[in-house]
Amino acid sequence: MRLWISRVALVLSLAVLPLLATGCGAPPQYPVSGTVTFKGKPLEGCKVIFYPDVSLVNPEVHGFGFGVTDKNGRYEIQHPQGEKGIRAGRYKVAFVCWVDNKGKAVPFDAKPSEYPGGLKNLVGDKYEAPSSSPEVATVSVGGGTIDFNLQP
Repeated sequence: MRLWISRVALVLSLAVLPLLATGCGAPPQYPVSGTVTFKGKPLEGCKVIFYPDVSLVNPEVHGFGFGVTDKNGRYEIQHPQGEKGIRAGRYKVAFVCWVDNKGKAVPFDAKPSEYPGGLKNLVGDKYEAPSSSPEVATVSVGGGTIDFNLQP
């Protein structure tokens, strides 16, 4: 009986050892970039936020990422801690492009309470939250280019 238990223990340890040797690191991040247009024109200073589609996956496993568009409407997704890229999976995508009450663009990290009259999202409230945004993106292994053409 003891010999049988020893053999089982040996087989189990040999099966588990390679798993431990490979580590339990985080899944790889893949580069994702693209352009954002609004009414067919490049959108500058727009925060593009990829939220995990929680209807499909646990957000702690999936993570999220964001980027800010340049003058050509181009963005590049990064992890909140600064690492470039995002994990493969399906995402709901939100867009925040702040303008003041005169329609003038303000920095993407502006606080509405600091502006008299507040701020509004140039592309509309529907794009501001993952629960209301109609935009989705699927990031494949290897990453890629994902463009968005937003409409009012």
